[in-house]
Amino acid sequence: MVRDLFDAAAERATARPVPDPLSHPGLRPHAALLAALAHLPPAHWAARCTGLAEARGLRSAGGAPLRFVVGGGPREGALEYEAAIFHEGRVACRDSQPGAAHDLHNALCWLAYPLTKATLNRLHLVRAAEDAGTGPTPRRGPARDRLTLLDESGVAWLSNSPELDARLHAGDWQGLLVAGRERLRAEVDVVVIGHGLLQKLAAPYKALTAHCLVCGPREGEVDAVVARSLARAFADGAVPELAPLPVQGLPDWDRANRDPSYYDDPRVFRTRRRSAPEGATGALPPDLLRRPAGRAEDPSD
Repeated sequence: MVRDLFDAAAERATARPVPDPLSHPGLRPHAALLAALAHLPPAHWAARCTGLAEARGLRSAGGAPLRFVVGGGPREGALEYEAAIFHEGRVACRDSQPGAAHDLHNALCWLAYPLTKATLNRLHLVRAAEDAGTGPTPRRGPARDRLTLLDESGVAWLSNSPELDARLHAGDWQGLLVAGRERLRAEVDVVVIGHGLLQKLAAPYKALTAHCLVCGPREGEVDAVVARSLARAFADGAVPELAPLPVQGLPDWDRANRDPSYYDDPRVFRTRRRSAPEGATGALPPDLLRRPAGRAEDPSD
């Protein structure tokens, strides 16, 4: 009896193998490096990432060589953290869990998309300077909230199809992910730029939602295309709309979504009733504020 139960359990396990978390399409570009670094102590993977950044000549938007530094003092506020990256190239990393794992995924994004990450960093400082001029008690504005959403849970939507873009903005999931499934495969590249989202893809769930920056066609190297799109989207005081996307609904991102009934779940695939935004244009302000002095901004602001 016990042996029969054991054999039945073994048969079920064989029939339904647990997928390798690093095989997820959103994680795949980082899989080899993540597998090599994830088991290391934070100081060791930070040193490895710094070595890779040096070998590739990576720099912050302020021109400082990029480096990943573990510990070294009290936890920084949000603006102090961004300023240290811009002025010194220093990306602060935590030395204990769960923060260290989150920071490792941030380092992976810096190594994969250095222009995109440097643009996000630069825009944080530009918009913080604009917020500082709004009154005697300035508060963090909506632009920096959007930048944080992109940095944590963002994807770049590189598309050759205005029609599919419109379906995304409308939340027309049947038209986009079911009827438009093959067109989506052929005409759109979805690139994970948010390090929090990247970390969650190791154990994804159906309602996992990204925030999309629609970047237009993929003309050239992905990192450069996304960085330019960010600069345009946030130029001249603009606060772009970010389209929510349940990423597990993308073709091949979840085996279960081969069945069209996957998308009949209204808790996840809700229709949006807003029109698509017009794209922002214009040049990014050339000057960055100086390194902020005084009290560090509270990241919870």
